[in-house]
Amino acid sequence: MDITAAAERLYLARADGARLAVYRREPEVPPDVTLVLTHGWSASAAVWDDVIRHLPDDDRVRILTFDQRGHGASTQGTAPADIGVLADDLQAVLSTFSRDTPAIVAAHSMGSMAVLTGAARRASATDVRIVGLLLVSASSGQLDLRLEGHTPLARALGGARTTIAEACTRAPRSTRYLRDLLAPSTTPRPATDVAALWFRAILDFDVAGRLTALRDTPVHLVTGAQDRVIPPVHTCRLAAELAHARVHVIERSTHRVPSEQPALLASLLTDLVERFRDQRRTASRASDAVLRAAAQLLFTRRAPFAIGGRRPPTEKAPARRSPRIAVPTRAWAGRT
Repeated sequence: MDITAAAERLYLARADGARLAVYRREPEVPPDVTLVLTHGWSASAAVWDDVIRHLPDDDRVRILTFDQRGHGASTQGTAPADIGVLADDLQAVLSTFSRDTPAIVAAHSMGSMAVLTGAARRASATDVRIVGLLLVSASSGQLDLRLEGHTPLARALGGARTTIAEACTRAPRSTRYLRDLLAPSTTPRPATDVAALWFRAILDFDVAGRLTALRDTPVHLVTGAQDRVIPPVHTCRLAAELAHARVHVIERSTHRVPSEQPALLASLLTDLVERFRDQRRTASRASDAVLRAAAQLLFTRRAPFAIGGRRPPTEKAPARRSPRIAVPTRAWAGRT
């Protein structure tokens, strides 16, 4: 079954004219948490289908996926291609479709960049509380291979990629024809000029050293050991900044972790859901204990404190009463 096609499709209009396609799976009872899954560059919401299939049945979880602008069924809009725009889109999805519940966000590649950008600029935080993050093939920046510090071979590769992106921008029809001829795909992909715009936005992305807002948020970091698109060193840098995060390096996996390891990602999402519920139950028990103690203090009647063996002057001594004497009763037999 096509998970994305079977979901309820909704559209979220953005101020610049973009329309985001959002796919909602609503439980039969009111949910207590929402899972929001966001995809990466040149992909669509369908990359999460296998992960969703491996999630256990849970009638208290809402699941949202959506196509990033310019990808899948979402339109590009007029806003410049910038990761900050994707962060705004994610926050809009959360505020519109998850206002009534906290959220756990799973993000792959460019989707992770949107999440981290939102965390870096805390002033624009959404009104939805994010209680867990699953970041797959993530990076905090420095993805431009042309920068100093890379090997000469890597810098040459970076220059070639930038030249190809420029060609895609100037001749979208020709480059799209070549792409479909040389690398055909059955999954929907953005137009080559749109993909090139977002590729350049990825190269400009950098939030290193600005992620303190996540220090209290449970985080799983996942990377493929054979990932050549965003190598595992980027996950190591994130782990150094997010010391509390749990790191998972998957052997024999590439950049396509959601399709290669869907069961693992589903189990990590389930872990985040259970950790949130355990924390909420613990907080509820602590709150109940405080309320019980306060009620006992306020409403339990206590004897007045005696000073020097005497009662406080405002309290009257109890009146003396004569001792009661039990008087035996006599049974009278009626006469006939």
